[in-house]
This record gives sequence, structure tokens and C-alpha cells, in this order.
Amino acid sequence: MNELIKAVPSLVGVVVGGLITFFIQQATIRKQQEWDRKKMEIDTQNKNEARKFEVFSQILHAHAKHIVLEYSMHGPPELNELKYSKYIRPLLYEIYHLLDESITRKIEKIEYIYEKQFAMEEAEEGDIETLTENYQRIIEIIKKDFDNLRKSTNNSVH
Repeated sequence: MNELIKAVPSLVGVVVGGLITFFIQQATIRKQQEWDRKKMEIDTQNKNEARKFEVFSQILHAHAKHIVLEYSMHGPPELNELKYSKYIRPLLYEIYHLLDESITRKIEKIEYIYEKQFAMEEAEEGDIETLTENYQRIIEIIKKDFDNLRKSTNNSVH
């Protein structure tokens, strides 16, 4: 019995030390898991941003190459609806889930007019102007996003 009493403090020390080690390891594991989760979120966000800007580049290229906005000497530019539908619209919908609300609202306005024209089988007065304005705004937002990207990368380099 005397030996058991002498061994109890050692056993208590081992148990307490084991418990302390266990809780420290659990805290460390939780921190590591949280860091890994945040890193994965950041990596996913970076990949999504890269994909978005790749498609933005394609949109600007198609915009210039296919002359989606047609200019005339007698008035403001007009959206060529066929070229928009063929070259720009598929690209926008490819990354629709990555787009900011400012762009998606413009896309929805364009889509609303297209749906209305399809249902009525004709365009209403002002439709082409509204389509053109919304398309121009999409292009402006894309260009502004590129400017912001350039500024942020220039600031991080310096």
C-alpha cells in the first residue's frame, strides 16, 4: 500500500502531462485545419479571379475584333445584337457566377429586353438605346476592373 501511495503522484503527473499534451495538440490541429481551410478559400478565390480576368480579356478582344458597337456619322453607337449574342453573351454566361452584381444587373436588363422583343416579335422604341447603354456600361466596368487590378498589382510590387 505504501508503494501505491508513492506511485500516485507520479501517475497523476503522467496523466496531467498527457492531458496537457493532448489539449495542446488538439488546439494546434484546429489552428492548422483553420489555416488550411483559409488557404484553400484564398486559392479558390484567386483561381476564380484569374478565370474571370481571362474571360474579360476574351470579351474585350471580341468587342474590338467583331465591332460589337457600330458607330455611325449620324448618331450614337448602336449595339449589333447578332454580334453581341454570338461573341459576347456566351463569354459573359461562362463566368456569370463570378461576376459582380453591377455587371449581372446590366446583363439582366439586356436579357429582359431580348425576352420582351421575342415575346412581342418586335422592338419597342428606345430598346436599342437601352441595349447599347447597358452593353457600354458592361465594357466600362470590365475596363475599370482591369485598371483596379493593375493598380493593385503595381502597389503590391512596390
